[in-house]
Amino acid sequence: MVEPIDMDMFENIFNHIITLEGAYSNHRYDRGGETKFGITETTARRNGYRGAMYDLSLQKAREIYYQEYWLEPGFNKIKEYSIAKELFEQGVNLGPHEAVKNFQKSINYACRNCLLVDGIIGSKTLAAYKKCPNKNEIYVLLNVFQAQKYISIVKNNPSQRAFLKGWLKRVNLTKE
Repeated sequence: MVEPIDMDMFENIFNHIITLEGAYSNHRYDRGGETKFGITETTARRNGYRGAMYDLSLQKAREIYYQEYWLEPGFNKIKEYSIAKELFEQGVNLGPHEAVKNFQKSINYACRNCLLVDGIIGSKTLAAYKKCPNKNEIYVLLNVFQAQKYISIVKNNPSQRAFLKGWLKRVNLTKE
C-alpha cells in the first residue's frame, strides 16, 4: 500500500514537471519525437496508450509518470523532497537509469562512498544515502552531473543546442 505522504509528494513533483514539460510538442530536432506533458510516444505506447499523442490525457500522463518514473526507479523511497524532486525531474529528462547513476555518483563524491554506479536504487544505495550527512552536496552534485550530460549531448550532436537553454533551466545549484 502506498503511504499518503508518498502520493502528496508525488503529486507536488508531478505538477512541477508538467509546468516544465508543457503540453504537446513535435520539434523537428527532438530525438524523442512527438511528446505530450513530456511523455514520448514510445513511452506512451509501452504503457498501453494507443491514441494520438496530441490527445494524451493528463490522467494517463500521471499514471505513466507514477509507475515508470516514480515507483520503478525507486524515487518514492527518497523521503527528502528536494532530492526526490530532482531525481524525478532528471528521470523524466535524462531517463530514470541516468538519474539514478547521477544519484549514486553524487553519494560517492559527497560522502566518500564506493557505491557501484549501476543505475539501480537498491539497499546499498539507500543505506549509503541515509547515512550521508551531506544531503545539500548530493543535491548540488546531482545538478552538476545533469549539466555535464546536457553539454555532452550538445557536443556530440550540435542540433541539440536548440534545447540547451531550456535544459539548463532545470539545473539548480542551491537546494530549494
